[in-house]
Amino acid sequence: MAEIWYLGIGTQTLEGLEPRHTAPFDACVDLLGVTPDKWESPPDAIPDLKTGNPLVDDSGYIYVMLKANEDDISGAGDKGWKPGWYRSALTIVGLEKNVRKKPK
Repeated sequence: MAEIWYLGIGTQTLEGLEPRHTAPFDACVDLLGVTPDKWESPPDAIPDLKTGNPLVDDSGYIYVMLKANEDDISGAGDKGWKPGWYRSALTIVGLEKNVRKKPK
């Protein structure tokens, strides 16, 4: 199962954090609207999340991230997916709205 995480700018470790949602990879892709070009880092590394805007970076901005391992993407076909972290353009509020809209 792929995992959806909320990671703040400057996150250095996953210690004390847990995924917010887990679902099959294709369901996560659909929910988050991520594409292969949104890849950030391998699954065993923490993505270096910055915006380049010191005002936003200091505010503690939170990213919605998809973490997928090799097993998760194996059924996705050869569409450019690779294991790792993917950054969604959704905010936490946007993701939670999508979660509520999707049938279970």
